[in-house]
Order: sequence, then structure tokens, then C-alpha cells
Amino acid sequence: MPFLSANPQPGPASARVGLAGWPLVALLAAIQFAAFSDRFLLTLVATPLKRALDLSDTQLGLLQGSAFALPYALALPLLGIVADRGHQRGLLLAGLSLWSAATFASGLAGGFGALLVARLALGLGQAGFGPSALSLMTLHLRRNRLGRGISALTAAATLGRSFALLAGGAVLAWLTVRSGLTLPGLPPLPPWQALLVLAALPNLVLALLVLRIRPAPRTAASAQAAHGLRGPSLRSALAWIGRRRKAYLPHVVAATAGVLMAQTLTAWAPTFYVRSFGLTPAESGLHLGLLVLIAAPLGHFAGGFALDRLRGAGRPDAAPLLLALGLILAVPVTSLTSLSPDLSLSLLWFAVLVALLGFVSPPGLAGIQILTPQRLRGRVNALFLAMVNLAGFGLGPLLVGLLSDHLFGEAGLGLALLSVYAPVGAVGTLAALLARRAWRPARRRRA
Repeated sequence: MPFLSANPQPGPASARVGLAGWPLVALLAAIQFAAFSDRFLLTLVATPLKRALDLSDTQLGLLQGSAFALPYALALPLLGIVADRGHQRGLLLAGLSLWSAATFASGLAGGFGALLVARLALGLGQAGFGPSALSLMTLHLRRNRLGRGISALTAAATLGRSFALLAGGAVLAWLTVRSGLTLPGLPPLPPWQALLVLAALPNLVLALLVLRIRPAPRTAASAQAAHGLRGPSLRSALAWIGRRRKAYLPHVVAATAGVLMAQTLTAWAPTFYVRSFGLTPAESGLHLGLLVLIAAPLGHFAGGFALDRLRGAGRPDAAPLLLALGLILAVPVTSLTSLSPDLSLSLLWFAVLVALLGFVSPPGLAGIQILTPQRLRGRVNALFLAMVNLAGFGLGPLLVGLLSDHLFGEAGLGLALLSVYAPVGAVGTLAALLARRAWRPARRRRA
């Protein structure tokens, strides 16, 4: 059966009531902000958590990486199909509820096993956000506003990570002065546990606002699903990718390299500055949070601006070109960050590294949209997000933990970071350069 048009069909007046347009973008950005803040708070409390639960660096890397990434990646393809069938709002609400409960449970965990289960639930809960948010934006925003809407999501992710370090560090310092917190119905909580419990509470407001999102317009794809007919499947998405694998595969490898480096830095940077320069966890969070708050958005906006300018100038290979540029510069900057004996210099190069890794993010995500037709974007985006998050979250933090435990020791965390970044950056740069060769033929075939 040929693919039907995915243009919205007229629906009842009730389908036109509720949040849409820029208010919808603002809400989705707020949810993205909360998701990344909840996801990365564990990196801020890594040192007291490690001591309290007697964890190894390998276990810590597993909690920060694979425990989140595995359920996230495995659930994404299925949830992408659910979102494409018109259940975006319900998927958002269910996911937000699950990951909020998981964040709360993380604060009550008394051992590695309980914390592992909570992180698995967090990954599963957050897996539905990407397909739902991208689908809702495609349905409720005009085409000429979609890029700005998506940029709001990527900026919110960066700000959420920064907030986890900056505001989380301030709250952790306050809780440390108070020697923890006692809440009604709960035992006295040490500072690191209290921070995680408190982080889950604002999500209740977001859950109520999700109920106000305008229902998705009835599309031909959702009409097919309602009548038991099959629309575009994962098999058709894989077939499309397979026919254009010379453009897709190296681009995905390069984009994955950027994500792996960014997530690994976020996971281990607070602990690196605690161990290498004697900062407290709260001080580390405040220093890094402020730098990320400034440097990361600058990198994102610079990458998006450069991509638009190069494509407007007739460079169809702009996305892989910018990926190669950012990745090849990231490795020497990582050396300066991790090996500098001076705290101020190390923080300066840390800010540059954060900006570079932000710079490669828009070309990585936008490249997939450029290569993929509208009817397959839900499935292809789900597959792409599953792959890059599985590698970025699942491998990077775990590899650094293994190298720290078995090769460099706790004092050599900077060397462990550099040992992961050097080969990943080299492979990513090579893949981006290979992708450049395939992009022009790929665009001609699509034309």
C-alpha cells in the first residue's frame, strides 16, 4: 500500500483547544529542561554517593551511563511508533510520571541495586519524550518555525544540564549546612538524597500542564492505525537508510562521537574537579554550572548559525563539515582541560570544550532531518536517538570508570577522559569527512 499523506485532516473544534504554537514549545522546552536536570543530578552527588554506598568507579559509570541508556535506547523505536499513531500527549504524561517517580526513588535508595533499578526506570520514562515532542512540534508549528522550535529543545537540554550543576550545587550546599533534610513521612535524608527527592517535586506542575496540550490533529497515518491498517514501519525506515547508507552511516558515527564526548564530560567533570583540585561537590557544581550556562548555548547557536549560512551558500555537505571541524578541535582542548595544573586554566579550557561539543550538536541532529523524508522522520529519529544515546550514555561514562578503576586510579581521572576522547574524536572526524563525500550524491538522488 502506498504511503498516505501525513498532512493534518480537519477535526472537531475540541481538537483546536489547548496549548499549541509557541506556548506548546515553551512547555516542551520546560519538560526537556526538567528531563536533563533530573538525568544529570547524579553526576553532582557522585562523590558523596560513592562514599555512602561504597561504590567503585565502574559502578558509578554504570549508573551514570548504561543503566539509563539501555532502557532508553531499547524503548525508543517502539515509542516512536506510538507517537506517530497520535498518542503523543499520553506518552508524554506517562513518561513524565515514571521518570519523576524514578528520580524520587533515587533519593531513597539505600544501595547499588535500588539505585540501579531507579536509573533503569528513569531511562525508560524519558525515552518517550523525543518522539512525542518532535511529533507535536511538526503537527502544531508552521514549517518555517520548526527549526526555531527544535533549537528551543536543544537549548533547554543544555540549560537543564547547567541547572543540575549550578542550582543543584547551591541547593546541595544549603542542604549540607543543614546536615540534610527531614520531610513528612520520610526518614532523615543526608544532603545528596534530599537533593534527588526535592528535584522530583516540580515535575508535578509540568504533568498538570501536559493535560492542557492540544490533542494531535487526526492524520492519515493515525487514521490508518485506527482502522487497523499499517503505515510506515521500522522496516521501511531501515530500508530507506540502507539505500542511502553511504550518507547516513558515517554521519551517524560522527554525530554519535559528539554525543559520547558531551555526555561523558557531563558525567565525570564534577568528580574530576573534586579529585584533581580539591573542590567540594557543591563548589564543583557551581563552577561548572556557571561555565556551562554561558558556553554551551553559545556553542549551540554558533553551530546552528554556521549550518544555516553554509547551506544557504550552496554547501550541501555543511553538516558533516561542521561535525569534522568541531570533533578534530575537541581532542587537543580536552588535553588542555584534563592536564592543566592550574584550576583557572583548566576551567577556561573546560568552557571552550563545552562550546565545541555544543557546536557539533545542531549539525548532528539537523543532518538526519535533511536526509530523511517527512513520512519516515518519526521512525528514523527514534532509531538515531536510540543509537547515539546508547553509545553516548552507555559507553562513554562506563569506559572512563573502567579505566579509572583498573589503569589510572582515582587521581588519574583526567587521563581516563583523554584516553576515551582521543580515539573517539579521531574516528568521529574520519567518519564526518567520509560523510561529506556522500552527501552531494545523496541529495541529487532525492531531488
